[in-house]
Amino acid sequence: MTPIKVTPLRPKVHQGHPLEQLDTRIFRACDIRGRVPEQINVEVAFAVGRLLGRWYPQAKVGVGRDTRVSSAALADALIAGFLTSGCETFDLGFCPTEIVAFGVGIERIHLGVMVTASHNPEPDNGFKVFKAHGDQEPIAHLMDRLRVALLENPRGQTVSAAKAPIALSLINEFVEHIAEPLDLKWTKGPLALNGLNGTASLVATPLAERLALDVRWIRGEHAGLPVTGPDPLKPPLAAEMSAFVRASRTGVGVAWDGDADRCVFFDAAGALVPNAYVMAMMADHFLKNAGAAGVVYDPKLVLSIQKTVTRHRSHGVRVATGSSHMRAAMHQTGAVYGGESSAHHYFGRLGGIDSGMLAWVTMLQIIEHSDQTLCELASAYRQEVAVLPELSLKVDHPEAMILDLDQALLKGKACLEVEGGKATFGVETHRTYRLASGVRFSLNPSTTEAVMRFNFESDGDPQHLLEQSEEILKVLLRHTDSDETSLPVLALA
Repeated sequence: MTPIKVTPLRPKVHQGHPLEQLDTRIFRACDIRGRVPEQINVEVAFAVGRLLGRWYPQAKVGVGRDTRVSSAALADALIAGFLTSGCETFDLGFCPTEIVAFGVGIERIHLGVMVTASHNPEPDNGFKVFKAHGDQEPIAHLMDRLRVALLENPRGQTVSAAKAPIALSLINEFVEHIAEPLDLKWTKGPLALNGLNGTASLVATPLAERLALDVRWIRGEHAGLPVTGPDPLKPPLAAEMSAFVRASRTGVGVAWDGDADRCVFFDAAGALVPNAYVMAMMADHFLKNAGAAGVVYDPKLVLSIQKTVTRHRSHGVRVATGSSHMRAAMHQTGAVYGGESSAHHYFGRLGGIDSGMLAWVTMLQIIEHSDQTLCELASAYRQEVAVLPELSLKVDHPEAMILDLDQALLKGKACLEVEGGKATFGVETHRTYRLASGVRFSLNPSTTEAVMRFNFESDGDPQHLLEQSEEILKVLLRHTDSDETSLPVLALA
């Protein structure tokens, strides 16, 4: 694949240079994300670094970056901002996002920033911020403070002479931290891996060597990110990975997104394993020896993991979608595991951060210790709960859509339960309908894209799931520009 060309960034950061028409839409609930250079450029990066450096003057700061064309220049500008504010600053180099979070967790740094737009296509880019566990300010509040401060004082000023950052690689330490306590001797043959030309191979390659795993990569790092974005759940990319798994005759396929914090799995036949089942498998694995610790999960797809929690007579906490909410819940509840339907997996043994690498090797543990194939494991969860692939649509007026859905679904005794707000619909709210047939339908605004996410699941008759999802889809189409010909065919995952 050919990397996307972006408008060249400024080779220098001019301290004191004003920001021109700051687009406040780049500030999201969990991170900063936008288009380069129209919304995010080196001036924005420098200003963010300068402000964070002023607010955390005693902190040791670490900056990592992904493989996007614009990431190196943005990271350099961010570092310059921190240095200008007098912070001791470490350059973590090219790495997955979890390396930055790990550095904060083991207190090698106190504040970490990852330059990435995750699964978004280029020329998008942005910044994910990680703070020390003792800092109680929610990330959403910090994002809002940055937005207000940059609007009020867009001009940077030199506080002290800039110094050079200190190079610091944490990858080998992270690999050892993951591998050393693992009880894994893999005997199931080679593995198919796909990092979508992002940062995954930077950790997966040494981790595979450390664990003596035979791995086959689908593509080289020189090819650039996929044009549609490094999202392994995109149908064309999932199909490509499926074909590679079959062609390479591997028993398990693993694919990560651009910054490697999302991880999805394929069985030997190349079938994508629904993440609802992966979450349940992970919960089953960790709850066996969890003691009083429970699990946390997002509100999109819950039936499978809830049945797992019930089996173990444990407890689970449902949390608003988004990495900052999940990490906070992991800390507050002391959970052993957390799962998001988007394929983020959070681990108590890593201080509550999400890790695509630990998710990968944990799945290998589950398969090895079960003496079953991944396909056989997934089939047991599939018999309990049926799910459909997530549907994403652009909706102009979600409140009107919810009113329409209420009128269609809340008639008589067809709906047993409804949750979520409609007057205050936003990032931290959702709407869920539990139907008498066993179907559960949820809608949530994306925290990373201007779309709504729709999820269908059922612990009843799978055929009823298909029939009722088709009827619900007709209601949804009244509130979007999409038509039925542009949508994926609803089929059991």
